[in-house]
Amino acid sequence: MLATDGTLSLAPHGQGAEWIGSAVLGESLLARRDDTWRRLKVCRNTACGVAFYDRSRNNNGVWHAVRKCGNPANLRASRARKAEDTDSGR
Repeated sequence: MLATDGTLSLAPHGQGAEWIGSAVLGESLLARRDDTWRRLKVCRNTACGVAFYDRSRNNNGVWHAVRKCGNPANLRASRARKAEDTDSGR
């Protein structure tokens, strides 16, 4: 909304789903402006799909919860590598 003094303010508009949609769009705009958008991610576990805010120092988080999604994926990858090494005769 543009005020008479020339200041611009963001406020959700509408009711129900329309209000939620406008609130999400407003927060998305603010996140882009503040450069926090790049920290909004989706869990790499395709069965999970939870959106999360990456608080890691170097912005390299890929799991919403390492214990729930990361450890099982890392264990599967490790077992697959070991099986591949065994199959190739290493």
